[in-house]
Amino acid sequence: MDAYSMSPLVADHLPQNHPVVTRDYSLFTPAISEMVNTVARWIDDQVDGATIYGPSRFGKSSAVDHWLQALLSKRCGGHVPMVVWSHTDSGGASSVGRFHAHLLHASQHPLARAARSPLDRQHMLIERWAALASQNGGRFLVLVIDEAQGMTQREWMWLVQLHSLLEKERLRLCVFSIASLQVFDEPVGMALSGGAHVAARFMLVSEPFHGVRDVDELRFVLSGYDEGTEWPKGSGTSFTAGLAPQAWADGFRMADHADGLMQAMVDELPARYEGPIEFPMKTVAQAARHALLRVAAGADPADVMSNASWRRIVAGCGHKALMAVVTAISPRLTRNGAKG
Repeated sequence: MDAYSMSPLVADHLPQNHPVVTRDYSLFTPAISEMVNTVARWIDDQVDGATIYGPSRFGKSSAVDHWLQALLSKRCGGHVPMVVWSHTDSGGASSVGRFHAHLLHASQHPLARAARSPLDRQHMLIERWAALASQNGGRFLVLVIDEAQGMTQREWMWLVQLHSLLEKERLRLCVFSIASLQVFDEPVGMALSGGAHVAARFMLVSEPFHGVRDVDELRFVLSGYDEGTEWPKGSGTSFTAGLAPQAWADGFRMADHADGLMQAMVDELPARYEGPIEFPMKTVAQAARHALLRVAAGADPADVMSNASWRRIVAGCGHKALMAVVTAISPRLTRNGAKG
């Protein structure tokens, strides 16, 4: 192993609080734009519930955490009141009281952790959601459930009850689930297992969340390092320009190397891969970050962005194993995508 491959990824001279160093950033993608437009359409159509689904690590949670509310508010021409509940934080509520407590916490209620009876917590939640829904004179609230594949049938039934209570208050609750493929591909299954009310209310409409599908999309994503980012705030300096100023001055741009990264992701697919040719943002972001930090440390961009180097970087991201998971569920991906 050469000195280059053994050298620290984050050079000592780089600011340790830079978003690329801390990984505290999210790249905008065409799939995020599609998600925002889809959710906005669902809101316009006043659907009670719907699902965005896609394989793990495609960037769904990042889209929700960093982009959805701001872009949705812009798309809708005003603030969209939204509560985001990551179901991984709850581990599955064993009682209705705990279920309401988790939702109170997600709604940033100041007394979310206070000891209250289940009925008191329900009343607190209804009041909190009514207050949020009334912002800007509206009468609706969006609840986004991330990692919704972990929801139990009991939790869904409790949510139906909350939905009905809000309807009596003339408040509209739109429930949008963000889920992996192993759930919601057959709403009839939920109905047959006793959850007909759940399926009819929250699971009739769904849309896929895509990965990066071609080199043009990848080039668009990578251009975010060059012109769609800024650090420090207000500096006007992009991630690429700030981390690798000499390379930047010499004309280096991350977007110019989309073809090499795309080819490496194709070359590192598992043997006999039969899934869709679209790639997870985990691989894209991790590989791009690695390459940019190498250049920032002083490595020659031509060496870092060579075909052999890209393949080593992509392989180191666990790309092959992740894509093996994608191909394992690809029949369901194809079936769901054909629903329209």
